[in-house]
Amino acid sequence: MNNSQRGKRNRQRGAELQREVVRLAKSYDLPAHNRDRGGAQHEQGDVEINGMFFGCKRRKKCAKWLYPEKREIGVFFREDNGKLMVSITANLLLGLISTIK
Repeated sequence: MNNSQRGKRNRQRGAELQREVVRLAKSYDLPAHNRDRGGAQHEQGDVEINGMFFGCKRRKKCAKWLYPEKREIGVFFREDNGKLMVSITANLLLGLISTIK
């Protein structure tokens, strides 16, 4: 597989993730659509769910510390001098969004 083919497959995998996220959001009766059609870059995000924009990143492996342990439902994290972030499941996030729509 050459670099061109590898890049094409990575773009396909990213598009698959975007479609998966939109389908999941719609299963919660949330308005959602893929903003990244035809390879266009949108500065606001790859998908729009209930008027909010989200990026989609797909990796072969994610850092293990991003996943909740024990009985946790999420993980708060930040880099030094960075913004506080949280890692939770997509189902939990979409369930929370669906309660405020």
